[in-house]
Amino acid sequence: MAICLGENIRRLRQERGITQEILADFLGVTFQSVSRWERGDSYPDMELLPSIASFFKISVDDLLGVSKAQNEQQINACIELYDTMKLKDLPFVFNEYKKAVKEFPGDFRILVRYMQLLQEVKIRRLSISEILSGDYEKTSEEISKIYDSIQKHCTVDSIRIWSKAVMISHLMWKYDCICNEEGKYQVFDEYLKQADEIANTLPSMCNSREMMLNDRKDYYKTHKGTLEELMFLLQDELFGYCSEYSVKDRIIQYESLQRLLSLVYPDGDFGKNCFNCLYNLGHLGYLYQQAGDDGKALGYLKEAAEYAKELDGNPDASGKEKRFYNYGAVYRETTASEFMKIVMTEHYPLSDEFKEKAEFREIIELLS
Repeated sequence: MAICLGENIRRLRQERGITQEILADFLGVTFQSVSRWERGDSYPDMELLPSIASFFKISVDDLLGVSKAQNEQQINACIELYDTMKLKDLPFVFNEYKKAVKEFPGDFRILVRYMQLLQEVKIRRLSISEILSGDYEKTSEEISKIYDSIQKHCTVDSIRIWSKAVMISHLMWKYDCICNEEGKYQVFDEYLKQADEIANTLPSMCNSREMMLNDRKDYYKTHKGTLEELMFLLQDELFGYCSEYSVKDRIIQYESLQRLLSLVYPDGDFGKNCFNCLYNLGHLGYLYQQAGDDGKALGYLKEAAEYAKELDGNPDASGKEKRFYNYGAVYRETTASEFMKIVMTEHYPLSDEFKEKAEFREIIELLS
């Protein structure tokens, strides 16, 4: 309880925006004494405990953290609910976190996950009319307030960095959605500037967790994890970088990437990049059709369909689906097979003549 006491005094003081000097004046002690309590170097006299509790309008038991064990159990259960949720559970988890934030308003582990849920559930699912009418502003302000609170008061680097990533994503979303609709990019350049400022405070890839752990003795495990992360980032960057390339050059890039995936995953288990592999195969299929090579197009599309079916039958792939379905809310409740059927029939720029081929219809039947 003694250790919790110093932590609780600091948390209560910071939540209320009170300086150590103000608390010290109220208690008749020096601010250095308050500082030592909060660091855990010393503890207040027992007769001061009721005065400290009264100052913060809480019980002595709460001040001492008597109920901390029970609270910690509830918080851990809430964290596990978030960390293990399926996409279909998002609305339920969001509502649970709304309650958790009220119950544990000073716990940054809860707050950063709630911040992520606000962006994912409340913001990303708004219609354009709701965005333009300003209905999103209240949620946007709530995200910003949580971000500011975490940056000012949280001392856990992983939580601070996570909140920065969510805030950058939120600012970029605002810029993309509002500007695409109104065509006023310069008016909203401030969003990009804010995102850049936050991003510039993050560590570079060279100083990331994966790179820093590469010299450990279990080098195979750490190198594999680093390669997985690099491949995921490379896929995303190449898709954007090559978007203006010619069809022929894009084919070269995507086939090179596919060979690289096979090099990193010689056993065919593409790990966290399984859906990147699926996405890549599908793109190669329609690109070859655009290039006039229907044979290779059908080959890649069939390979994509077969791999989609394999993923749907693999329970280990379920935890990886969040990365994949974040590309578009419309696909969140679909399986890999359903997704590929949608993109092959509705989104890939395949000719009507190609879609009438018996081989293509067989591929669609496989996905059905």
